[in-house]
Amino acid sequence: MGDFLRMKYLVLLLGMLLIISGCSKTDEGKTTTSVKQQESKTETVSNDSSEVEQTELWPKAFIVDSSINFSYPSTLSEAESLPNGIWWSKIKQGEPNDTDKEMVQQTLLSIATSTLSDGEKGSQIKRFFAETYFPNLPGMSLFIPRGQIDLNDVESKSNIKLNGREMKEQINIAIILDASGSMKQVQGGKAIMEMAKESISEFSSNLPENAKVSLTVYGHKGTGSDQDKKLSCSSIEDIYPLSSYNQESFESALNTISPSGWTSMAESLKQTGAKLSQENDVTNVIYLVSDGKETCDGNPTEEAKNLVNSNINPIINVIGLSVNGEDAAQLKEIAESAEGRYIDAKNQQDLDREFEQSNNTIDQWVNWYRQNNEEAIDQLGEDKQRLLNLNKETVDNLLTFKNISEKALIDLNHSGKINDSIYQDVYGALNDFYRRLYSEKDQIYNEKYNQIEDSFNLTKEEMDTKYNNK
Repeated sequence: MGDFLRMKYLVLLLGMLLIISGCSKTDEGKTTTSVKQQESKTETVSNDSSEVEQTELWPKAFIVDSSINFSYPSTLSEAESLPNGIWWSKIKQGEPNDTDKEMVQQTLLSIATSTLSDGEKGSQIKRFFAETYFPNLPGMSLFIPRGQIDLNDVESKSNIKLNGREMKEQINIAIILDASGSMKQVQGGKAIMEMAKESISEFSSNLPENAKVSLTVYGHKGTGSDQDKKLSCSSIEDIYPLSSYNQESFESALNTISPSGWTSMAESLKQTGAKLSQENDVTNVIYLVSDGKETCDGNPTEEAKNLVNSNINPIINVIGLSVNGEDAAQLKEIAESAEGRYIDAKNQQDLDREFEQSNNTIDQWVNWYRQNNEEAIDQLGEDKQRLLNLNKETVDNLLTFKNISEKALIDLNHSGKINDSIYQDVYGALNDFYRRLYSEKDQIYNEKYNQIEDSFNLTKEEMDTKYNNK
């Protein structure tokens, strides 16, 4: 702070002392204003030829109101609802500097030398500490453990959903891959087709043992020329027929694909549906992976609707690879017509993420006990950690408030301006407040900790019962 500003500030402090020393409980027409409710003052002061805008962090006067008989909150809940002191954020950043300490002492001295009674002086000093330093308490009393995890999604077989539909015991995963010429395009230094192959390979290798998978490609024959259109549009091939996953066979089939021709999504959906209809009581999932719109004169949206309304009732998810405009709109329309999901994959990470989420969902169905057990354990750990954090923050902030207030009180006592009864009253109130809330905090902590443990144990019992019955 420059010399001029320091002088300006001292003048303001002297003015504040004159105002406060005239305050008494008999003042008429006095406006009572809590320090917390006073707005920060902003004034412009001249420094040589320039003007400096100074935003004060401290009101110009602490208005003594002898009609307020202040006491600290009696419960943790009450304390959590009390507003923070105006200097709380400063205190959390470090110890007050000399200027801050001087400002506090001048205000405390003004209270101590006023015409108030000893009891009123003690009350106003307690109030001053609260309105200056009162801590932010994180809401430990309001923390509610989450209780048992929801096991309603687990029945005798499975009721875990993929796209909101029930998963049955047998799962068929039909992947339809666009191998038209546009899949040669390079995205992020890699051809779109290579991105798709890598992601599909990873996805398929992680399918559960009870899942069957098929891989259908289109557009992999002919070229994009008009004379090759008929050949290319009719070239729809199951390069990996529906069966259990075999890594060597699947990888070998995948590696044969080379993008070249036209886009025949409609006919590919139709033929894939026909093959899936040969099995009953299964969950059928179709992934249509493409980077463009239909170019073989078909209507993939209608074909998707027909499949959903057929006996195979598949889940149809459409993944658009680096598509925009009309192409993206058509792919999205296909998914929506089948009540499926459209996934806009701009890069390999997006594609991997979608397949990973699907794997996770299917794994959750196959290994529901493991998944729910892990979820219960995770929730147990998370709730315990949250409770520990709330406990620590509550204790730390209460202790900071008590210590910083005690330091200011001790400094005031050393000035010789307050008698011992006032000192003991305020000092005792600070310590009683801290001990009372600390004790209540311990009780709340133990109760909520036991709730977390009980919820976990009840969840485990329910899981074990369902698992054994299954």
